[in-house]
Amino acid sequence: MDLIRTELGADGVLLATIDMPGRSMNVFSAELMDALEALMERVDADAAVRSVVLTSGKPTFLAGADLVMVQGYCDAARDGTHAQMFEMCGRLGRLFVRLEQSAKPWVAAVNGLALGGGLELALACRARLVADDPKLQLGVPEVRWGLLPGAGGTQRLPRLAGFEPALRMLLSGLPIAPAEALRLRIVDAVVPPGELMMRAREEAVALQGRPYDAAAKFPQLAQSDAPPHSAPRAAAIAAGFGVSSEDFALYPAYSAIVDSVLLGARLPLDQATAVEMNQFLRLMFSPVAGRMIRTLFLERLRAERELAPPAGVKVESLRVGSISPQRASWAKALERCKVQQVQDATLAADTLEILAADGTRHAFALRVSDEAAAATPASALVLAPAGPYGRVLEIIATDDAAAHSAAALATRLWSLPWRTPGPSSVLQRLHGRELPEQARIAAECAAAAGAGDPVFLDVAACLAGLSPAWSGGPLLWASAQ
Repeated sequence: MDLIRTELGADGVLLATIDMPGRSMNVFSAELMDALEALMERVDADAAVRSVVLTSGKPTFLAGADLVMVQGYCDAARDGTHAQMFEMCGRLGRLFVRLEQSAKPWVAAVNGLALGGGLELALACRARLVADDPKLQLGVPEVRWGLLPGAGGTQRLPRLAGFEPALRMLLSGLPIAPAEALRLRIVDAVVPPGELMMRAREEAVALQGRPYDAAAKFPQLAQSDAPPHSAPRAAAIAAGFGVSSEDFALYPAYSAIVDSVLLGARLPLDQATAVEMNQFLRLMFSPVAGRMIRTLFLERLRAERELAPPAGVKVESLRVGSISPQRASWAKALERCKVQQVQDATLAADTLEILAADGTRHAFALRVSDEAAAATPASALVLAPAGPYGRVLEIIATDDAAAHSAAALATRLWSLPWRTPGPSSVLQRLHGRELPEQARIAAECAAAAGAGDPVFLDVAACLAGLSPAWSGGPLLWASAQ
């Protein structure tokens, strides 16, 4: 199975196109690492290849690491030694150091989204050209899963953009647009999409025969803006970027990121990436990352698949009664919902009626997750606030057709549809409770008839912001106690 297609031009430029079969996006997996290493062997051995342009055959460039593989790393850390984990987890970073220092320059033609390991791959290239697309995003979101970018991201970003801009990206996990990446000198050029490959090839030809020069590549190679490392200084730096002392203590990724940047500063890249990998392994040996990856990525994706409305179930229109100030978040959510709506004063306050595409009508009481728990009507929709990981719509319904129409509405509200049996809202019962009490309530709710997969309760609790992300949800947290 070819994961990277190649085409060698008469100009000595090898066009390498990453295109993983059966995936909507390219992601780093063990198989893609094998393919990249084999490509590097060919480049080094083939005298006809004088430089490489690396791009993607998909609308996105590369969306980071396969988090199923990363979850495997977390599982391996339970029994693996530091040396074993260093060898396994550090492979990609070592490949990037080799790619970067190749006598035959690599040029990244970033045609779409590049996150995590995808951006790290581009950063390792001698030059980076990015398509001028306002939807294109570049970033290192690993902190959102309790991790850090472990293939050179904490080292190359500060050497390109400078200490403060790099820390802002690393600690927030937020992506930036191509124009901002150019301003920060993370990329070398932003070009019209139709010119990307031509310009990348021109750059690859221009670089042929030039040896790798770290000082020429990195504007901030000296890293004079990076202070010496100390534990108090690391905490103070994180606080300067809005990380509270409580979060700094509960989410070890924050300290690992700052430590990696400070301890790796001014070292050669091969040594600096080894420093980074030791910090990455701190997180692998901590249970926090494993819980966050499991609940907020793997199980969340499964929930999105399994809780989606059946094929063909669609919302035709809505009738909405007056919405009380207590449930104003519903009014705001419906304002952004691109579904035909009619305000109907004949409906009871805080009531919504869904007209499905098959002509059936289903009425629901509207509630929000932060109001006091109480018995709800037989059919109710409980909306949670939008958080950093998404949003949840709890569907309390005894009728399958009504629940399916509500699930279709949830997708239009960019929310995870989560059906519970009632008679009261699980989200409301969890709201404002400490984790031990949440765990007790969650276990009781999970055991109720019709409760569904208990793992989805953890997903909903974390997406709704009721349980802290580091816990992985009340049930997963309780299982580790």
